[in-house]
Amino acid sequence: FENMAHDYDVVFDTVGGDTYTKSFSVVARGGIIVSMLEAPRQELMDRYGVSSIYVSAKVDSERLTRLAELVDDGAIKVYIDKVFPLDKTAEALSYLQKGHPRGKVVIAVKEGIPNKVTS
Repeated sequence: FENMAHDYDVVFDTVGGDTYTKSFSVVARGGIIVSMLEAPRQELMDRYGVSSIYVSAKVDSERLTRLAELVDDGAIKVYIDKVFPLDKTAEALSYLQKGHPRGKVVIAVKEGIPNKVTS
């Protein structure tokens, strides 16, 4: 992603590790990285001229219900690149590692979930 994306105002990091480090190169000077996993690294902030913060979230059924409502109402858009059935989980992992998904890759635990959804 670091070779394709540039000059973003914000990156929301939910992966950490190398992804967190590489995210600094895609954020525009003056931008911010919000990480769910990594504490801010001053040396990277100084080198790239961006800010970084660590945020944690408490997850409970009330918050997840509210999040689902926001998605259903269209206030939050979720882009799904591809849906794999549960028995194709290995293929989904390979797709993530070798492909270039432009959205989430989903494992459908039950049948009836569309193959591709953009909402």
